[in-house]
Amino acid sequence: MKKRALACLLAVSLVVPAATACHDSSERTATVDNEAIGYDPKEAVKDFEFGELNDTEKDYTIEMGYFNCDHMVGSIIGEKAGIYEALGLKVNVTKSAETLKGMTSGQVDVGYMGIEGAIRAANQGAPFFMAAGNHVGGSRYFVASNDIKDASEIEGKTLAISAEPNIDPEWITWSGKLGISDQPDAYNIVNMSQQDAMFALKAGQIDGFTCCDPYASIAEFEGFGHIMAIGWGAADVNSESTADQWGLCCIYAMASEFQEKCPELARRLVYAHTKAIEYMYLHPYNAAMMFADGFDVDPYVGLRTIYMKTVAEGRTITWQFSEKNVDNYIHYFTQYPQIPEEEIPRLDNVQAFLNTNLLSEVNADDFETFIKDNIDAEFPVGMTFEDWYNKAKAIDGISDEEAIDISKTATSYLNKDLADRAVID
Repeated sequence: MKKRALACLLAVSLVVPAATACHDSSERTATVDNEAIGYDPKEAVKDFEFGELNDTEKDYTIEMGYFNCDHMVGSIIGEKAGIYEALGLKVNVTKSAETLKGMTSGQVDVGYMGIEGAIRAANQGAPFFMAAGNHVGGSRYFVASNDIKDASEIEGKTLAISAEPNIDPEWITWSGKLGISDQPDAYNIVNMSQQDAMFALKAGQIDGFTCCDPYASIAEFEGFGHIMAIGWGAADVNSESTADQWGLCCIYAMASEFQEKCPELARRLVYAHTKAIEYMYLHPYNAAMMFADGFDVDPYVGLRTIYMKTVAEGRTITWQFSEKNVDNYIHYFTQYPQIPEEEIPRLDNVQAFLNTNLLSEVNADDFETFIKDNIDAEFPVGMTFEDWYNKAKAIDGISDEEAIDISKTATSYLNKDLADRAVID
């Protein structure tokens, strides 16, 4: 395997803003006031049956963590939309790459995290469980430099990808569809975070990387990279797949001890999670601005990211989940016999980890019914980015003068259906 250390590559901090180019959001908050768009968080949670708080819960500040990835946007919306406050929750929301470690050590009460790391931690006795769904499908991207015009040009390049692509289901799938090697010695593989990889691609130090958003959207928005492949975390699915066909990507996890000592706060948190996701679908323009503020990216990137999550890729953000979703995720690995058994993230105790009790206790709406009744007619799957943007503006009463201008960007082709992309799996 060819590897190259990046200590010298990144020894000097790359002073590259993550949000530049067409819009400048540094002087204002992109998020629109809830009152201006006609949203009342207290009205939104009026049907919740509040229970009594015990002595521990009355002054308890909940520690919530989320990773720097678009799949975790519900945490930000719950805070910025006033949903936590409306439910009487005091939540300290922290963006951190150490959320999984925090939950394992007991320092974090509830967190948004990737399913693979969560499964491996749970199998080792980590004291948390999956309290709600969060992101199915697992939309991740392979972003290449603009110098790479054709997939045949990828081999031999410096890439920030899995160190062992030959046993990684994502890369095996992509390489098969792109007609390139899945062997590690076909590339110069480097190890770096998604954010560092984005900066390195912009600086011309690497030729491609795998990531979630906002990094792929930033690369395309600023024009220094383009998406060559999209992965869904399951086999044989696409934007029109049904709920039970998806795999899992990211989950809403809760510490077992927290639920035991703060049962009412646990109920309210899960309900807040469902309402945050509803907000994202019902008020996508403002949700995008919240994302932009929370992730410190250009508002255009926020718009594009919410569009991808709620329309282009299907309804991939959801609070519901089933054991079938876990089975689909595991099959993403088992479909390839070359992946060793020890590399397959199987759950040792499915029933203990998957816990739908809180969703049942709070009478959470059925996600599919919510989408059918409230979203499908306004934002059908497959509508173009431009049409989605115009509808989102209208719903939230955003005037053309107030709205983020999307007419002059580095990615005008986003107005085409996502199906026009080179690889969709």
